[in-house]
Amino acid sequence: MKTLQQLAILVFLGIQCISYGQENKLDIIKQKFDPLLTEQNKGVAVLIKKDKEIKTLSLGSFNLNENNVFNIGSATKTFTAILFLQEMEKGNIHLTDSIGTYLTPIKNVPQCLTIEALLTHESGLDEIIGRNIETIFYAKNDSLYNDNLLNQVEKNDPKMIDKYDYCNTNYFLLGRIIEKVTDQSYFDLVRERIITPLKMENTYPYVHKNLPNLATPFHQEKDVTDYLDYKYYANIAYAAGSIASTLSDMEIFYTSLFETEILLKKETVKQMIESGNDSYGLGLMKSSYDGKKLVGHGGNNIGYSFRNNYDPETKNLYLMFNNTHRMPLNESLKNDLLAYLDNKEIEKFNNVNIDNFKKFVGKYLLKEANLIFEIAQENGKLFLIAEAQGIKSKLTQKNSTTLYDTTVGATLEVVDGNENALTFSQNGFTTIINKVITKS
Repeated sequence: MKTLQQLAILVFLGIQCISYGQENKLDIIKQKFDPLLTEQNKGVAVLIKKDKEIKTLSLGSFNLNENNVFNIGSATKTFTAILFLQEMEKGNIHLTDSIGTYLTPIKNVPQCLTIEALLTHESGLDEIIGRNIETIFYAKNDSLYNDNLLNQVEKNDPKMIDKYDYCNTNYFLLGRIIEKVTDQSYFDLVRERIITPLKMENTYPYVHKNLPNLATPFHQEKDVTDYLDYKYYANIAYAAGSIASTLSDMEIFYTSLFETEILLKKETVKQMIESGNDSYGLGLMKSSYDGKKLVGHGGNNIGYSFRNNYDPETKNLYLMFNNTHRMPLNESLKNDLLAYLDNKEIEKFNNVNIDNFKKFVGKYLLKEANLIFEIAQENGKLFLIAEAQGIKSKLTQKNSTTLYDTTVGATLEVVDGNENALTFSQNGFTTIINKVITKS
């Protein structure tokens, strides 16, 4: 009996140690990102579901949390896809149906395109929503909202048909089609078929400034709450990006989608994941981590950004949102959250040894992207600045010869014997970038 008691105690202590180790890793993540985010006056709320247990983190400024309401942006597209797949299950539509079956002719939109081509972003259509989006957001001009955006579609690119090319126009059109099929408004459908059945009590078909517990949106370091207008989200973002929710509700949404049949049959969810191309299924983004396939859907809009990934094997999930257009420290946060979910060590940031790297300060050309960016020294720190993309990211030191960019996840490695070049690596792509030498 004594031996059994001792064994039980040892097992209990082992479980406690594992639990403490996991908690300690979350502490490391908080200690790692809090100072950087606070320095940038940025905040990020995180929700993690690991082994069916939910934990949350509030990082940096603004005390953002899992109950704050925010615009999920393009993650709305997953909701839109579900509505179509529900109609498919009922036999009311087929994914191979041409859009001309449901819509009257639209200039520069081929009637022969299929519903599936829109769902997977393989239509070759011109982008209408991303064009002049700041002008529309700030204008608060009813005439802009009343104009039919589809009249602004320019000539499509036939070469891109059947090739993945992310475009919001696809889902704007899908919103119009589902309304024709069901004879209901898109927003009523989202509410009746997804929000209400899942009891997502803090989720709304579109954003408006009077939503309770709405996270304050910032754009270019300014509070833009006064510019929030439901007409922008209802008429412009629409079926491509209108929905407002919380991390807690979005956990319910993803868990219900992937682990129950409340929304769709299991075989339909499998089709949702496996269809399309390597990057995109039916309303779902595809990615991988350490050989594992992940699914989810990020979102960006003025004032908010949202990121998530779900592992179909382990059923683990992370969600995070920020109250600006771009997720700060995105790649580093993503990698550390995935490492936590995969029981791996969390790497710490190292301060840059300025003396070793100051000779690399200057502007560089990334030829493949036709992009010039700068390594700049400010107040004893190094930053990567890409003005064209609105990025200013603090660099950390990965090792004695390599810098790491915390926002886009790029590494910059010293080239032996050459102070005017660096090896640039990002997401498996590697090239040599050369310093732009200006003539005096």
